[in-house]
Amino acid sequence: MTTPKIDLTDPSAYGHWWTDRIRFCDTDQSRHVNNVAFVAYVETGRVYFCNLVLGEGFPENERFIVGRISIDYLKEMYWPGEVTIGAAILKIGNRSFTVANGVFKDGVCCAVAESVIVFLRDDKAAPVEGILRDRLLAAMPAALRLSE
Repeated sequence: MTTPKIDLTDPSAYGHWWTDRIRFCDTDQSRHVNNVAFVAYVETGRVYFCNLVLGEGFPENERFIVGRISIDYLKEMYWPGEVTIGAAILKIGNRSFTVANGVFKDGVCCAVAESVIVFLRDDKAAPVEGILRDRLLAAMPAALRLSE
C-alpha cells in the first residue's frame, strides 16, 4: 500500500497550533530572521505538541530524544511579528515517530520541518506501543492514520 502524503504547507494539515514572537535577536542587521531561529520555532512547536499529546507521568527510565530534523525554508521572514507553528504526527515506526511542523507568518507558510523522535527506555530504543501508540495515532491526520 502506498502511504498517502499531506501538504505540509497547508494549514489544514495541522491539528495543533502554538504562537511564538519573532524576537529582534532572531534577526540579522536587515531584520531578516536567521535560519537558526526557524529551528527554535520548530522546537517550540514540537516540544509543546509532544507534551500535549504524550502527556506526563512517564517513568524516569523512559524519555524521548530527537534523532533527526530536516527543515525546508520556503519564504523569508522579517522582524517584527509573530509566527504560528502547526504540528501533526506524520509516521509512527517501531521505535520512533515523526512530527511535522509548519511555520507560518501572516498566514504564509515560511518553513516545514520533520523531526524523528526516538523513544528510549533505559537509554535504549524501545517499542512505541500501547497507550503511547494510541496517543500518537490520535494526533495523526485522518488521511495518514488509515495507512498505519
